[in-house]
Amino acid sequence: MNRGLSFAIAALQALIIVATAVGIVVAPLTLAWFIEGDGSVDWLVTLRVAVYAFLLACGVPIQISAGELAGIEFASFVMAAMPLGMTVMMAVMAIRIGYRLSAASSLWPAWIGGGLAFGGISYGASLLVLHESVVVDEFQPLWIPALFFAGLLLISSVSGKRFELFPGANGPEAKERIAIREFAKRSYESLHWSLRTVLNPGVRVGLGVVATMIATSSLVIMLALGFGWIEVIRLYEALGLSILGGVMLTLGQLAILPNLIIYGAAWISGVGFQIGVGSYVSPLATQLGPIPALPVFAAIPTGGYDRGILFALVPVVAAFVGTILVRRHTDQMRWEYGTRFSAAFSLAILAAVTAGIFSFLLAALASGSFGPGRLQEVGINALLFSGVVFLQTLIPSFIAGLVVARPYEDETQRR
Repeated sequence: MNRGLSFAIAALQALIIVATAVGIVVAPLTLAWFIEGDGSVDWLVTLRVAVYAFLLACGVPIQISAGELAGIEFASFVMAAMPLGMTVMMAVMAIRIGYRLSAASSLWPAWIGGGLAFGGISYGASLLVLHESVVVDEFQPLWIPALFFAGLLLISSVSGKRFELFPGANGPEAKERIAIREFAKRSYESLHWSLRTVLNPGVRVGLGVVATMIATSSLVIMLALGFGWIEVIRLYEALGLSILGGVMLTLGQLAILPNLIIYGAAWISGVGFQIGVGSYVSPLATQLGPIPALPVFAAIPTGGYDRGILFALVPVVAAFVGTILVRRHTDQMRWEYGTRFSAAFSLAILAAVTAGIFSFLLAALASGSFGPGRLQEVGINALLFSGVVFLQTLIPSFIAGLVVARPYEDETQRR
């Protein structure tokens, strides 16, 4: 695959991803406009909604001018929360493309072509739907989507095993891929021994804690919606939607479902989250004001639990068990560290830092402004969430590390 072909393939795939993301939103809206519309709303409104949803998913904030909706006046507000369902869908598609492009003999044209195409198409779409009721920064629709797509292409094309259509199909490996992988290897080897020896097991434990919280949150939300299906149906019926309206509402809820799963992880940790200014939802207590009548909100507990704090044991147990399970990755630590305490403490610190950083990033991505008024603040206190997860990982990981990461004491143990 030569430079021109990799450039063209990346640009074409960028176009396909943008068309897919916008099309998923605009298709049901167009059906509703065509079948159920009365002609009072122009079709371009549906296209605007789809493009703005796409820009939000890429991380571009949108300011809505003051106006009136359904007879209710509202002040100007900013929407900045990312619908992570759409974001994850585009990210997965971009990563698959990057993996396939790893077979190319030159990668930089694909990075440039994909980034320019994705950013250029996003910018063009924002100009196409330009309207006085919505304000978007002049250049953010260009560079934010471009960095989003090009960054994913770069990471996925240089990491992991090289794509091969069939044995012997690939030519020489791209120089960029070799250079970046060698740079990463040299950087790892140049780390101080105290960090290098603990990096692999520590990161594994930290990521395991976050992954366990996300998986537990998904299970809790699934069970809450399953057992509360009557309330879900009641909310759908109360909205008085048509079949197409129900489909569009369901798609919208799927778009924010990953956000809700991350909120659930914060709830499990004990930190909780908020749906609007002045509200809070935690295992011990819940205080909700007026919230949108979305059926998926039936999963939100309406009160605290006497033993709700037990949910905070999920990351604690995950950190303890995870540290035990990485025992086979701690051999180098047993050779380098002189005492059991220093080895266990180093492992626990890195695991806790990893869990805290990823918790902060997830909370920051999932939170933000979802609408006017109270909905200007929705989500998680990222600093508090990361700090609590840090402590919930540090202590059990240190205790388990006293057994797992203890240095070799005699020649028999070395064998």
